[in-house]
Amino acid sequence: MAELPKMAHDMAPEAPEGPPAAHIRHVFVTYGALQGMGDVDGILALFADDAVVRDPANAPANHGKAELRAFFEAGFAASGGANEMTLEGAVRIAGNQAAAAFIVRTVRSQPVYRVETLDVMTFNDAGLITEMVAYWGPENFRQEG
Repeated sequence: MAELPKMAHDMAPEAPEGPPAAHIRHVFVTYGALQGMGDVDGILALFADDAVVRDPANAPANHGKAELRAFFEAGFAASGGANEMTLEGAVRIAGNQAAAAFIVRTVRSQPVYRVETLDVMTFNDAGLITEMVAYWGPENFRQEG
């Protein structure tokens, strides 16, 4: 784990250590890739059994894998299938929490839409996502072309 400079260390509160940063980064990359394949089972494998997802952040929460399955399947159905999901910049990691911006493109819908999201994930010690909150709203949703 990288050491913070003293200035930053003094500002950062003690946080649960969580899984290694490389694992967290890998989960974000894998999540985007699985979205691109429309692989609901693969996506669910990244989450703890009792995980909670709010997407967007002001939507009702989905609790547990059965609700998450229904949520992801409905999302793929609404957008015509798998979506291109690309990280925009670095994954920001603080202990067992991390955030990253994604660009989502509904490449199988007509018209194609571009959605700018900021996904925040919390991880358990096993490296599974226990909570994911996706921040986006109408001003982040644009029709392409």
